[in-house]
Amino acid sequence: MTTREELHALIDRVPDDDIESVAQSLRPFIGPAARPARPSFIGMGRSGHSDTSERADEILRETGFGE
Repeated sequence: MTTREELHALIDRVPDDDIESVAQSLRPFIGPAARPARPSFIGMGRSGHSDTSERADEILRETGFGE
């Protein structure tokens, strides 16, 4: 059994009440989580208008938002 396999087996045996403290103990050994890549839909709503923020109230009225 490799050390990694042994560690997995040990974690599986940790009582539920102790899981958080064990996780806290391991976190310093692991670097910060990598930030996920931006979802592909970001930027897909480009309207081609440069004044969208100024026209926000008008746009919302046109769509019936808040009625």
